[in-house]
Amino acid sequence: MNLIPQKEIRQTSLTKDQEIDALHAIEILQKKFGDSWNLARAANWAAKSYSEKDWEDIKVFDAIELFFAWKKKGGAAKNYLDKYRWRLGYHRDKDGKTFAKPGSFAALDKNLDDVTVTELDRFIWDESWDVSNSTRRDSWKHLSHFYDWAANRKPKKCSHNPVLDIAKPPSNELDPEAFTVEQAEKILIAASNCFEGELVPYFALALFGGLRPQEITGNEKIKPLTWSTDNKNGNFRWDKDAEGNEKVSIRLRGKKAWRRTVLLPDNCVAWIKPYAKKDGLICPDNFLKKFDVVRCAAGFRISKARLYSVDKGGIDGLDEPDSKSRPEWIQDGCRHSALSYKLAIIDDIPAVCSWAGNSQRTFKSNYEALVTKVEAEKYWEIMP
Repeated sequence: MNLIPQKEIRQTSLTKDQEIDALHAIEILQKKFGDSWNLARAANWAAKSYSEKDWEDIKVFDAIELFFAWKKKGGAAKNYLDKYRWRLGYHRDKDGKTFAKPGSFAALDKNLDDVTVTELDRFIWDESWDVSNSTRRDSWKHLSHFYDWAANRKPKKCSHNPVLDIAKPPSNELDPEAFTVEQAEKILIAASNCFEGELVPYFALALFGGLRPQEITGNEKIKPLTWSTDNKNGNFRWDKDAEGNEKVSIRLRGKKAWRRTVLLPDNCVAWIKPYAKKDGLICPDNFLKKFDVVRCAAGFRISKARLYSVDKGGIDGLDEPDSKSRPEWIQDGCRHSALSYKLAIIDDIPAVCSWAGNSQRTFKSNYEALVTKVEAEKYWEIMP
């Protein structure tokens, strides 16, 4: 016999525990949905929605370690991996021991599948993070790519990719900008005065050769640029014209328009020649940290946090790096400058696009900053 709320006595096949469970379930449904849901409807919905767990539980940090081991085994370039580690907060100390940066994605102490959309949203859209939409978009892409990998492993590391539920930051839609002649000169002088000039070739190739950052540093699909003074290896080709003037070109190997040979202008050659080596990478160790130091020394605004963990002894211009009186760094400004000042001199868009490896449509929307011919003449006369 069973006692129900109306005090009506009747027979039932439910046990006492089953009756308590049923009444509790009905109470939950009524509070949430009123009378529109009954126990049978809830059971049918649960049966249709349920799926067997087909992933293994793994901590966020451990999953990241497996991800980078997989990337490295697949031949991903060091510079690409370094950028990815920075995005996820997965670092190595001087002894090679890995650790998670406090407050980063890698520092989440929970299983990967238990990370919430709210937590991930913070790593992309946190308003206290003073960065451009391009940087936020990169963070979205890196996290999404990582979760795609995790959700498609065998066995899977998580049930799905939650980043797809987060709004993707828009592309920057600002008018193209270029550094002024004075700013470009300050960048190269700062590079000369920092780290024994290790970054001079990078900035000279970007400002005067128009190379994309990835074409110099390398990424997952492109090998980093390497030195060569004997024309046997590396990317450089050192020649002379009919009058005996030195002519240097760089042979680039990459996808689509990135595959080209770039003839370097005379001032670019003058800046890089003192640092040319027989072999080795153009970009030095700890490039990203040193890159930020040079930008700060050149007078641009840099977050204090970006200047940690690098020896800055004897370098001037690093006081109050995040002062609002400092100008903002122009996103992809080195390439913007090279292409814009090139166009101002030769006034031939197809020729500039061929030199730069761009379509005319991309060039017009991204790189044609408004600079005058007089400014351009001064720009190409910037010499060591």
